[in-house]
Amino acid sequence: MFDEMVSLICGLAPNEGYTRSLLDDVRFMRSNRPLGRTPVVYEPSIVIVCQGHKRGYLADKVYFYDKQHYLVLSVPLPFYTETEASPQEPLLAVAVSLDRTVLSELVMLLDSPDSPLHAAPEGIISTPLDASLADTALRLLRALSSPQEAKIIGPQLVRELYYRALVGERGGAIRAALANQGHFANIARVLQHIHLDFPQPLPIRRPGK
Repeated sequence: MFDEMVSLICGLAPNEGYTRSLLDDVRFMRSNRPLGRTPVVYEPSIVIVCQGHKRGYLADKVYFYDKQHYLVLSVPLPFYTETEASPQEPLLAVAVSLDRTVLSELVMLLDSPDSPLHAAPEGIISTPLDASLADTALRLLRALSSPQEAKIIGPQLVRELYYRALVGERGGAIRAALANQGHFANIARVLQHIHLDFPQPLPIRRPGK
């Protein structure tokens, strides 16, 4: 599986740095050389490393993301990263931005409004990469190799990737972190209202009214 993922990213991202994909929410990361501690700011995203190793440092914690672990950031965070890579084995990764509207709808379907969140919220999480999420990521990379497939099934595969992360081993902590964000909670409440009262007219207040 990872051999195919590496081959696909090598074709989709032949140059170092960030490369945009056919979907606005998906970018590729490539480094052909090791990098020492570098300050970065990641936007809310899921980062899946298919080859190479990265470490993230936030305060006194270290987060590993490699073929065995993926990284989830539910809030924008400044931290430091280190990269292990070489010309023979470059770091290859895919970063999927988090769409709060889609996430709030999924969380609403997974958790009822009154159900307590038992997991402690975490803004950054390194999670073991399970087979189902890896399979979704592979199918997303295949779709991004075709303009037609990227347009038609790409968004559904991004949504599935969100779902796999939300129900994964650390999904409870991710959902708890999202629920603590005021803007995210507002979106979830609006979607809940629409789903429960969709036959009724929906009043929309205009700015300044």
